[in-house]
Amino acid sequence: MGKSFGLDPFFYPHSVAVVGASLDESKPSGIILKNLLHSFQGAIYPVNPKYHELLGIPCFPSINDIPGDVSLSICITPTPTIPSLLREHANKGIHNVIIATAGFGETEGGEDIQKEIADIAVNAGIRVIGPNCLGVFHPSAGLDTFFLPYDKVPRPRQGNISIISQSGSILGTTLILMEQEGLGVAKAVSYGNRIDVGETELIEYLSSDNDTGVIGLCIESIGDGRGFIRAAQKCTKPVVVLKLGRQPAGKKASRSHTGSMAGRYEIFQAAFRRSGVYEAGTLEEFIDLLKIFSMQKPREGNRILIVTNAGGIGVMTADLCNKEGLDVPDLPSQPKERLRSLLPPYYSLSNPVDLTGNSTDEQFALVLHECMNYFDAAVLIPFMTVPGITPGLGDLITNTVKDFEKPVVSLNPYSEDGKILENAFRLNKIPVFPTPVRMVKSIAALLKTGQTEPIPEKIREYPLIKTLIKEILPGNGRKLVDAMDIKYPRYVMTGSQAEALSAAHIVGFPVALKIASPDILHKSDVGGVRLHISNTAELSLAYNEIIGAVKAHMPDARITGVVVEEMVPPGIEVIIGAIRDPHFGPVVMFGLGGIFTETIKDTVYDIAPITHNCAVRMIESIRGYDILKGIRGTKGADIETIADTIVKVSEVITLFPEIEEIEFNPAVAYPGGITVVDVRIIMK
Repeated sequence: MGKSFGLDPFFYPHSVAVVGASLDESKPSGIILKNLLHSFQGAIYPVNPKYHELLGIPCFPSINDIPGDVSLSICITPTPTIPSLLREHANKGIHNVIIATAGFGETEGGEDIQKEIADIAVNAGIRVIGPNCLGVFHPSAGLDTFFLPYDKVPRPRQGNISIISQSGSILGTTLILMEQEGLGVAKAVSYGNRIDVGETELIEYLSSDNDTGVIGLCIESIGDGRGFIRAAQKCTKPVVVLKLGRQPAGKKASRSHTGSMAGRYEIFQAAFRRSGVYEAGTLEEFIDLLKIFSMQKPREGNRILIVTNAGGIGVMTADLCNKEGLDVPDLPSQPKERLRSLLPPYYSLSNPVDLTGNSTDEQFALVLHECMNYFDAAVLIPFMTVPGITPGLGDLITNTVKDFEKPVVSLNPYSEDGKILENAFRLNKIPVFPTPVRMVKSIAALLKTGQTEPIPEKIREYPLIKTLIKEILPGNGRKLVDAMDIKYPRYVMTGSQAEALSAAHIVGFPVALKIASPDILHKSDVGGVRLHISNTAELSLAYNEIIGAVKAHMPDARITGVVVEEMVPPGIEVIIGAIRDPHFGPVVMFGLGGIFTETIKDTVYDIAPITHNCAVRMIESIRGYDILKGIRGTKGADIETIADTIVKVSEVITLFPEIEEIEFNPAVAYPGGITVVDVRIIMK
């Protein structure tokens, strides 16, 4: 859709029309109107031919009967009426529309109507949020288009957290949890089926929004994967993502919910890493990350100071920090000696610092004052059952750490008195968490070191592949490997048993036999592979067995020959592949190969094309990296050559849209290089 009309009218309208408004507050059409009248100060125009007046204001029979300009319209009428309504909006000169109505691409038979309204909007220059959505909540503008009653979904106070969500129910639940946590919202958008305005454009918009400090994103799918990555990388504010539809059941549900396919989760994870966003695994973690980023600024580092008056919880927290990759080092000698002279001798001055049940507000502050220069962040665990701890600790801690500009978080000590202290901390922008796990995960995210890297704009060219692309078939991917200047075993294509016997003497025993067919992708599954053939008798038998097995399994398959191939020496088997993802386009994959591919599933993805540095990080990130480095005296694999091969695969899948999928499995890695043993190619 053209962007001649921007997003401002969705958030700062001077007038709002509600098409399909009613008096029935049990229906969305009645709730929307009531919510708007509750806070919106601009002109409100209900539209419904059944009424002359609604809730004390004039009601108009059609959008064309409204006397003034309309900067934003909300449509909540039956699905079949929406196309004609959009045409009326075009005639009226209304360019920003929220379609709250459901029953489009998320339902069987609704796809055609959804496409129709998308086409109408494009041709008329109408910007659309929806359909099947809640729309916009913008408290500073008094704008609330949600059909969620206030008594059931209380709205959070105004704050610096903006939420973008495909799911209306997740957004509603998020608002409830934010209100319970005392968090404030800047803007919230539910965009549903996304025929126009989606997550990428909203991230770009909120990135420059002065009221937004952190962006929360709840998605099932992504419309423009590459655009999303670019927008997230450019965003100067933390972006926290909750991905729905990660498992098979969730993926199935998402198809019926928003009419969009939830993609392969591993690829979404790769895109999130590439984008530099922070991924939440659960709704609770989503809220926790929004909380900490709304109160604290991200920074690099991993040295954590733990100060507590509850020794066991302190030790548990230290363990959790180590699990999340955070360091809990002992106190340096200088602050330790200083504290030793100022605190009782029975206090534990290691890390965690245990101030025991005799601790006071002042002692917590003292430890922070003496130690914060040596650490990147501090975790406070003050149980208020201790007499010396009071709500005044909040202000005291704030005054102590304000000059350090380092993150400080705290644990709610599970008591009513603890709630008082929690409120005091919150007012001083110190986030408080209900469990040690949630607290540590949040501080770890805040200290996360990003590895964002732009997608390369210029990559190597492969002129030989360009000339051969029409000849590259699923059963003959060796031409692709050769054109990429990647080592492949010596081989001869043969058309008879006699030719195979002759070829074996040329290649040299031992050899492998592999069926060649454009119709067979997995040769082993149909009996089309024989390995470790050491003489002519074995070869004759293996040749006949292969032909017989393939004809039995796939009698209609076109057999172009049998490949006689050199048996390569043993090494470390890896898999290098690439596919086209519907959300992100070309994607490259790496992992342990051979039998390990299916059994261990130790693979990692990245968005293609990638740089050499990205490839090295892929290799280092698999669980089997120690095997590649070499263990128990064995020589490691050639990491640099493996990385270069991954880069080449990422470039080829990017350059040649004719190729749907590439798979080198296995590729055998050695201390001095890599050899591709088998290649699978799927062409469009």
